[in-house]
Amino acid sequence: MSLKRSFVIYTASSIIGSALPLALLPLMTRYLSVEEYGVVATMTTLIAFFTPPLTWGVPGIVSVEHGRLAPDTFRQFVATALSVPIVSLLLMTLLAAAAAPWVAPLLQIPSTWFAAMPLIAGLAVLPQVLSAILRMSNRPMSFGLVEVGQALATVLLSYAFVVSLNGHWQGRMWAYACAGGLASLAALVWLGSHGYLRRPAGAEMLKEVFRFGLGLLPHDLGNQAIRLADRLFLVALVGLGGAGQYAVAAQVTAVVMVLLSAFNRAWAPYLFPRLRDASPETQRQLVRVSYGVMAGFLAFFVVFNLLVPVAFHWFIDPKFHEAIAYVPWLSLGYFFTSVYMTYIDYIFYVKKTYLLSMMTTLNMSLNLGLNYLLIREFGPIGASYAFATTMFVVMLVAFWLSNKVHPMPWFYWARRRAAA
Repeated sequence: MSLKRSFVIYTASSIIGSALPLALLPLMTRYLSVEEYGVVATMTTLIAFFTPPLTWGVPGIVSVEHGRLAPDTFRQFVATALSVPIVSLLLMTLLAAAAAPWVAPLLQIPSTWFAAMPLIAGLAVLPQVLSAILRMSNRPMSFGLVEVGQALATVLLSYAFVVSLNGHWQGRMWAYACAGGLASLAALVWLGSHGYLRRPAGAEMLKEVFRFGLGLLPHDLGNQAIRLADRLFLVALVGLGGAGQYAVAAQVTAVVMVLLSAFNRAWAPYLFPRLRDASPETQRQLVRVSYGVMAGFLAFFVVFNLLVPVAFHWFIDPKFHEAIAYVPWLSLGYFFTSVYMTYIDYIFYVKKTYLLSMMTTLNMSLNLGLNYLLIREFGPIGASYAFATTMFVVMLVAFWLSNKVHPMPWFYWARRRAAA
């Protein structure tokens, strides 16, 4: 399937899958206080933070090995890879339970909910593996059905628990957990019926999965730590109210993430087969497509920010209108992310994920320092300044690293002009 057609299908499913939770935003801002919204934002960010050590890069290596291995060997590989998240889940649950009495008060959330975060995060493993298989099999329609189905379940359960049952922030979190449980059950049935849960292979495959995940883990954890850092600093320096305002801005800006997510899902199946063809013309074609993607996201960034004030006026409760000032900076950070996405997969392709970890360590340190300094200086909006600055640095460092391990003719047009 062509990149254009795949992108259209992935975009449509992403729009529907993301529009459903966004449709809840007017209701959530009405039924939840600013502080309650801050609690929900902190807890969902914690779930995202726990997800990388639980998945251990399994969806990523499943994507890389799809097409490289024979079908029967690939099924064995998936069954073997899934044993790693099981062990990780047990360890992370014990660590969270031990840390809860100390960490939960800092985040202003109940200790029992903090201890349960790894269990809720673990519900993402099987759906992510299923999604990776469907995506790399060029089955965007099936992928879209999985994504939209989980989003619809989240919306319906959130409405039931928060609006109908007046469950406050606890209702929102129960909806999140129940929707994840339903998605995991569906993924378990599909993987089992297609032979992905039988006949795990030997130690060599297990070592490969472990090495891949170990190299990727600091990168993924660093990215999530950056997300957690702004919430943590906001709660500590400003309070749950500031975290709630920032969370609304982040959810509005998630519209940009819809396109980023759709592009990322369509890009890897398009890119990896072409990287096996090392001809100069194929490389130049990939560079031209990448430039087109960057230009498209730049245009979207401009139009999106022109429309944001209208969206706040019509859909967001007035008590959250302070958040509108954060949106341009957050969306700028996402634009830098879109540029980063056009070349980060080169590092995945050559399996040098340890480079991502080195890069993320640097940027996590930068983000932590910027959050502390800028929130103290400018208040909650300082977190959005820190995010945009950090993603700019990520973009530059990732470009340098990716071009070092897999050189591409990014400036071939300049060389042609010089030669002429």
